[in-house]
This record gives sequence, C-alpha cells and structure tokens, in this order.
Amino acid sequence: MNTFDLDALDKLIRKALKLQSLIAELRPFLELVRQLDGKDFATLPTDRLTRIHEAAQVLGGGTATIAEFVKTGLLTPLYVNSDQRRFWLSEVMKLPRSKPWRLEAERRD
Repeated sequence: MNTFDLDALDKLIRKALKLQSLIAELRPFLELVRQLDGKDFATLPTDRLTRIHEAAQVLGGGTATIAEFVKTGLLTPLYVNSDQRRFWLSEVMKLPRSKPWRLEAERRD
C-alpha cells in the first residue's frame, strides 16, 4: 500500500516556489535572449548597438532610410528605455549601401 509522504510533498512545493521565483527574476534576461534570437553570438562581444543617426551614416543615407529598412523587416530595432531604437552594427553593415534602395525624399536632398 502506498503511503503519502507529507514531508516529501512539502519539499516539492518549496522547490516549485523557488523555481517560480527564479523564473520571475530571469524574465528580463529571457526577454533579451528573445530579442537576440538568431544573432551570431560569436560576434556579439565586438558588436555594438548604434543609434539611428549612426546607422544612417554607416549606410550613407538618412534616418528615413533606416526607418524604411525597419518597416520592410530588413533591420530589427532593439528598444531601450521603451522608446529609443538601437541597431546592432553588424546588422547595419550587412545592408546594401548602393543608392537604388534610397527613398525618393532622400534622393532629392
């Protein structure tokens, strides 16, 4: 006949509560991992986040060009302070630098 061990059940419940607490503490880390998904982690130590103006300078365009790349899905921003966009320099460097992708508004400038 099986006996129910209350001490074992109590230990199991305590472990579950500790795990639940740990998961809550790891949420910000898990969000960062989700945002970095698909990135080449070997390049991350030398990679850096750039502001939209820096990304535009790298490509020789304007901020409207960067916004268009984001809109079309060619570039994924990382939001800091909930509203500031940053871009991985390695991603920006992979984008085409030739003029045909530039927006009409930037061509007139």
